[in-house]
Amino acid sequence: MLRKWGMLVLALLVTPMIALAQNTGKVSGVVTDAENGDPLPGASIALLGTQLGSISDVDGKYFIIGVPVGSYDVQASFVGYGIQTVSGVEVSSGYTREINFVLAPGLELGEIVVEYERPLIQRDAVGVPKIVTGEDLVNLPVRGATAVAAIQAGVVNKEGSGELNVRGGRGEEVSYYIDGVKVIGSANLPQSAVQEQEMVIGNISAKYGDAMSGIINITTKSGATRFFGSFEGITSQVLDPYGYNLLSGAIGGPVAGKKINFFSAVEYTKMDDRDPRAFGVISLPDAILEDLEAFPTALEALVGGESVFMKLPVGMANGSRLLIDDHGVPIRTDDQGVPLADQTAGGNLFFYTCTGTPAEQQACAAPVRQAAVAIPDGVDLASMSLRTVTRSEFDVNPDEFTIEKAKKNREFERASF
Repeated sequence: MLRKWGMLVLALLVTPMIALAQNTGKVSGVVTDAENGDPLPGASIALLGTQLGSISDVDGKYFIIGVPVGSYDVQASFVGYGIQTVSGVEVSSGYTREINFVLAPGLELGEIVVEYERPLIQRDAVGVPKIVTGEDLVNLPVRGATAVAAIQAGVVNKEGSGELNVRGGRGEEVSYYIDGVKVIGSANLPQSAVQEQEMVIGNISAKYGDAMSGIINITTKSGATRFFGSFEGITSQVLDPYGYNLLSGAIGGPVAGKKINFFSAVEYTKMDDRDPRAFGVISLPDAILEDLEAFPTALEALVGGESVFMKLPVGMANGSRLLIDDHGVPIRTDDQGVPLADQTAGGNLFFYTCTGTPAEQQACAAPVRQAAVAIPDGVDLASMSLRTVTRSEFDVNPDEFTIEKAKKNREFERASF
């Protein structure tokens, strides 16, 4: 019980640190008078739907820091002037969005709404960052941070490897960050949890420290003042042999009024073949494979001039002996190794090992039964080779092979939270 309470306290202590690691951006600009262009000090600027906002200074300038990554409607208002709203402003991690307002005087004016357009050049960026928003991820034909990064210019990805080579660099030279924290190992997240993914290729900012050829910076979604969520289900179970199945869900919203909120997401993926090929692979039926695994070797003999194989079970002890006569010809026995009176048909091949002291083993004073292999009808034991053969090389009919699209033992299963 004490251990459980200790884990709970640890989780509560870690939760604020997780929240503080959330990537943020900045919104800044100038508020001016539409008639004479003079700055408007004391104007109110707010991010609608949040508790974030600011007041312009004597030069009409303002800034709002600590803005979680996402899309916002930014509104400016001033006494005696009309209200102006810029909708759909996309805030990216580590960058500043410049939103300038021009307010027209007049109490009779209604609200002016302007649709925001992302600038072609991010002026405060080092190099050319490639940013993919959560909305863009929904429309892309790929899933996962690596697959999204692989479609960018300057990035090469060997299919199925999960390794990126950025501008000729090695795979280990690519660094992953999630909410500002460097990740060692897998960067798999539920796609519904990603607010934004930034790919930095070359000209890497000094804030990333030991980064070399590329940076993948992922910002996860955060809660909001209203409830929201999504659910997604994909399956190809009845449409193809690869058995691709995916379930994904996310939910977020307020916990206590508008000051505390939450967000959680989960994604489950299962595939019968994690690396499918269009042309398929040569395969054997499961029943034949199981038989080969149970009886991997055999003894070859002749029946009417045709080869037959007497299957030997797996697990026979090393040094097993075959009961033979003075001429080296196997002796037909019953199941217990007793020689049969009729040595012309039927019976078993008797395999045994010897126990006891080295001298007793040499004389085989205490034989231990290992196997009794049935002899097919018509086998001439004098024609039998005492050298074992691998059954998969001789005892498989070419007509038994088939072309299967899904490869065996290539299943994949993963849950991300």
